[in-house]
Amino acid sequence: MIRTKKIGAVLSYFATILNSLVSIFLTPFILGCLGDSEYGIYRTVQALTGQLALISIGIGTIASVFVAKYNARTDAEAKMERENFLATGIFVAAAISVLVMVAGMILYLFVDDLYAATMTAVQIRLVQDMYVLLVINVSLYLFRDVFVGVIHGCERFIYSNGLKVLRLLLRVAVILLLLNMGFRALALVWCDLLLTVFLLLCDVVYCFGILKLKAKFHVWDRTLFGAIFSFSLAMFLQTIVNQVNQNLDSVILGATIAPERVAVYSLALTIYVAFNGLTTSVAGLFTPQAARMIQQNASADELMEFTVKVGRMQSAVVALGLGGFICAGQPFVSAWVGADKLDVYYLSLILLIPSGMAVLLSGANSILDGMLKRIGRSLILIIAATVNVLSSLFLIHFFDYWGAAIGTALSVVAGQIFAMCLYYRRVFGFKPLVFFKETFRGILPCALMALVVTAPLSQISCGDVWLLLIKGAAYVAAYGAGLWLFGLNTSEKKLLLSRGGK
Repeated sequence: MIRTKKIGAVLSYFATILNSLVSIFLTPFILGCLGDSEYGIYRTVQALTGQLALISIGIGTIASVFVAKYNARTDAEAKMERENFLATGIFVAAAISVLVMVAGMILYLFVDDLYAATMTAVQIRLVQDMYVLLVINVSLYLFRDVFVGVIHGCERFIYSNGLKVLRLLLRVAVILLLLNMGFRALALVWCDLLLTVFLLLCDVVYCFGILKLKAKFHVWDRTLFGAIFSFSLAMFLQTIVNQVNQNLDSVILGATIAPERVAVYSLALTIYVAFNGLTTSVAGLFTPQAARMIQQNASADELMEFTVKVGRMQSAVVALGLGGFICAGQPFVSAWVGADKLDVYYLSLILLIPSGMAVLLSGANSILDGMLKRIGRSLILIIAATVNVLSSLFLIHFFDYWGAAIGTALSVVAGQIFAMCLYYRRVFGFKPLVFFKETFRGILPCALMALVVTAPLSQISCGDVWLLLIKGAAYVAAYGAGLWLFGLNTSEKKLLLSRGGK
């Protein structure tokens, strides 16, 4: 199982890095083919339909937790209860998809009014055409979530993360083909929809054909339904927070400023989403483990040890990504989208720094999932998200897209970091000071040292691409050497070098 998890983690990081590289290097190509205006419209519609994901109740996370708990049991009733849960989960996922379709069609009626002040009639028609396809895509994506959760609960990470890699490669190939043939933004939406259908079929075959799982209603389990409902409510609120932090800024900006300005902010969001994907890509690998620990009545000290272990892993990755961007971000942005869009660098930093701190707590989040106590976290974060919306609406009028970034950053610090540490302490005895001390031990000094070492390289007179390569390579080398020499502890080095068990 250790070997499976390590390979799964490698594939997850590879998929995330590949996705980041695709987003970074494919975005200028798409931007060049579509132009600032149509690209801004494309991202605006993506953000708008992304709000439909608010209807999601996190059925994938629920499935992962419950399946892991059933698999940890050896009693005779476990198999029957798992079959009963799978049937319930699929039914709920189907209901969510239908609800998304209905809500999407209702929202469709208001598209004209929403963008009448900032878009032409032709642009609004394009928004409507893309919107219909994206609504269908979102509904199928949410239905697929239950199968992804089941596969994660069974800890088949090699399959799930391998499929992510395949999906990315197919998407790049198809998009390049379509744009080179002269197709426009609407074709990109068709590409994503067909890929979602393909992945859904793969997951259904894997669950029922390879894993030989069965979904069957045996009894109406009122206790199970109550637990699912409570957890679902928490995940629903959590989804609202995620959508607000990642998409609502673009929706607000799209309705208040020109599409060209939205395009600049969307570029910063591209980096933000890529960074979050890199730093959280392995978080899901630990949810089944946390669920098993709760099922086996782990002590508070064991849970604390688990959060530090995950936190240090995340800290090493965050320091690599965030430190590297601080070091080489300016030449990167100039080489990526041009020196005239250097605001992207500073907007990204405003978003990335608090997000990087928040992701260190993903181990604690996994414990909450295993304990089915997400509701408190979600209530705290929904308050923070509300503050984000209100502050962004206010600040945008004075500071343009800078206001949107500042509002999002402040909400992350107040909600996802400060308030959540207090909540973790109440639920399972989490010790914030101990956690951050142990998590940063050795790792933060390595990142700071690497930044100091590479700072003089900014004086080199060369092109943006060469400066990016020089500074990036220097930071990775300095950080990696420091991490190995005094950043990682002995057990972490052994784990990194070990081949693991089956």
